[in-house]
Parts: sequence; structure tokens; C-alpha cells
Amino acid sequence: MTGMDTVELRDAVREALDKSPLADAKSISVEIVDEEVVLKGSVASAAEWMEAEYAASTASSPLKVKNALTISVVWEAPKDDVYQAGLESFPASDPPSWTPGET
Repeated sequence: MTGMDTVELRDAVREALDKSPLADAKSISVEIVDEEVVLKGSVASAAEWMEAEYAASTASSPLKVKNALTISVVWEAPKDDVYQAGLESFPASDPPSWTPGET
């Protein structure tokens, strides 16, 4: 593969990645190494990882695509809402004792 073919192939893969529904295609770098397209960088999900590989393989056919992308998972804990209990939150059969010393 000549240098010009490599540049044209890289541009074609880059264009395919830009057109795909990836959230941030600019975080993916494209390299041509030993008759193989290599994708490097990170994506936000497994779906984006697969989409990037698919877009690159359709643009670079018949060359192999090596997907060296990492998935940068950001995990957020579920919200833990805490509410202050008021007098109305206690059942009528078991009212709280607000008088010190009495139970």
C-alpha cells in the first residue's frame, strides 16, 4: 500500500466515523499498520465501540480492522433521597412520645 493509498484510506475511515452516530468520534484516532486499520482512543459505551468498528470496516473493506478502543464507563450511584420524618409520618396507633422521660 502506497503512502497516498494510506492517506486516502485513513480519510475514508475518518469520514465514516464522523458520519456514524457516535457521541464523540473525534476521540478516536485512525492508524494504518501493516495492511490493517487500527482504531485507538475511548468511547462511552459498548454500543459506540461496536459502531466505530462497523463504520471503519465498511469504509476500509477488504482490510481488517483492529479495534483497540477502550470503553470509559462512568458509573453514577443511584440517588438516595432522604426525607425528614414529621409527626404525620408515624402510624396513628403508635404515636411518638415527644415528652422527655415518658415512653
